Amino acid sequence: MIKAYKCIMTAMLLCPTVLTGCSDEKDSLEQEGEKELRVENCFSRGVGTDVDGSLVKDFGMVLLDDAGDTYTGVPGPVHVTYDDGWIFPEVTLTEATCRLFAFSPFQEIPGKELPVSLVSQTDYLASEELRLNWQNHRASIEMKHLLSLLEFTVEGSDACTLSMEGLPVVGAYDLTSGSLSVKDNNGSIASKGNMLLLFPGKTEERRTQIHYRDNVYDWYLPANTFEAGKKYTYVLSLSKEGMLILSGVSVRPWQAGGDYTGSIKRKYSINSLVYWVTYVHN
Repeated sequence: MIKAYKCIMTAMLLCPTVLTGCSDEKDSLEQEGEKELRVENCFSRGVGTDVDGSLVKDFGMVLLDDAGDTYTGVPGPVHVTYDDGWIFPEVTLTEATCRLFAFSPFQEIPGKELPVSLVSQTDYLASEELRLNWQNHRASIEMKHLLSLLEFTVEGSDACTLSMEGLPVVGAYDLTSGSLSVKDNNGSIASKGNMLLLFPGKTEERRTQIHYRDNVYDWYLPANTFEAGKKYTYVLSLSKEGMLILSGVSVRPWQAGGDYTGSIKRKYSINSLVYWVTYVHN
């Protein structure tokens, strides 16, 4: 339901009390102990950076009560979009605590668990819990990336694509506990351009096919422990024998302007390239 409010000025000179009444007329029309939920902002930010985040213009909100049940009058996730303002169905907050959990992109989920798939190479986002009620009814939402981003260049060019096989591709994120679980069913993934999204956590050395300039190269991604919300940039070059070798790697927050840089020490073996990344905090 859309409510309309207007304020009519009957004279050029009005006292401050009258002016205040006009600007706050919408709130004054709401019943005592009830307020409409307002979204002030919604943005995402990389881990370890204080720079301004990116505006999230399409997301969902799961609203629960203190017992973990659906908040009164809100049967499922609320779909929020942005067009010079936040657009979503009206939600009335009362004295009862409302626990807000936001996620992106929007999905029709039956409960509090968000399905996550690497096959689609989707950048999943989720917020921590916000506790609201009629006296605290304005939400400023900050989301975090749930996956790890891997970026590759070959000979200084980003004109490459990647694919992997035999790795877990399906998981679920519990919005209330903030935990991501990975299922044991393996599958294949292919990148969108030169970037690849993976589940955070420990990964063993993994065979990767890299397509570059009409050629396909087999290259082994070194074992690593990936962190959610971090971007790992792998700099590859071609040897004289036409093999891909790792020249460098950096680790930064997903958003630009991060606080971390990476340096690499290299050691060659017959089967693969072994490396260590040293993090330096600025």
